[in-house]
Amino acid sequence: MFETMFERRSVAEEHYQRGLHLKRKGFLLEAEQEFRESLETDPAYFDPLLELLVEQEESGISEDIRSEQLLRRADQKYKLGMALLQHNRAEKAIRHLEAACELESDNARYICGLAEAMAVIGQKKEAMERLRIATAARSGSEPDKYNARANYLLGKLHYKAGNINRAKRRLMMAYSQDPKNGEISAMLKRVRIGALKRMLPWTTKSKRHIKRVRA
Repeated sequence: MFETMFERRSVAEEHYQRGLHLKRKGFLLEAEQEFRESLETDPAYFDPLLELLVEQEESGISEDIRSEQLLRRADQKYKLGMALLQHNRAEKAIRHLEAACELESDNARYICGLAEAMAVIGQKKEAMERLRIATAARSGSEPDKYNARANYLLGKLHYKAGNINRAKRRLMMAYSQDPKNGEISAMLKRVRIGALKRMLPWTTKSKRHIKRVRA
C-alpha cells in the first residue's frame, strides 16, 4: 500500500493528529481508534502508542496494550512515566521511570524524572538522594542541562524545607550550569539573589568551592 517509509509515517501522523484533535474535543473512543489506526499504519511510531498507554494506565482497563507493542527502550519508558506524571499519576509514573533508570543508570534526565515523581508522592528524602546522583550523571542527551535541573530541583526542595542557604547554593550551581534557564532565574529571585549578585561571586575560586558543596 505504501511505497516508502516516509509515506507510511505521513499517514500515521495524520491519524495521530486527528486522534489528538478528537481527544481534546472529548471524543475519546474515536480518538482511540485513530491512535490504533496510526499504530497499524506504522508500528514503529511511538507517540500514538504513548497516548494509548496513558489512557490504559489512567482508566485501569484490563486490556494490556503492551502485549501488542512492548516498551523496549529506556526513552519510551521515560516518556510514558513523564506523561503519567503530567496527568497526575505520579505513583504509576514511578514504575516506568524506575525501569528507565534501571536500563540507563547514569542518565541525568531519567533520574531527574524519577526524583520529580518521588517528590510528588512525598518521598522527599529519596528524591533528594536521586537528585544528588543526577547532578553528576553524564550519560544520555544534554547531561549539562539535566545536571543543572537536578541542582535546581534540589534547590526547590531545600527552599520548601526552609533550608534557605542550601537552596541558594544549589540554585547558584544550577545557574552556573544553565544561566539562560528562566525557571532557575525565577527561583533565584525568590531566594533574593538578583542579577548582580549572581554575577559578582563567580570567580574561578568560588566556582570550585560551590562544586565541592554536597548539601
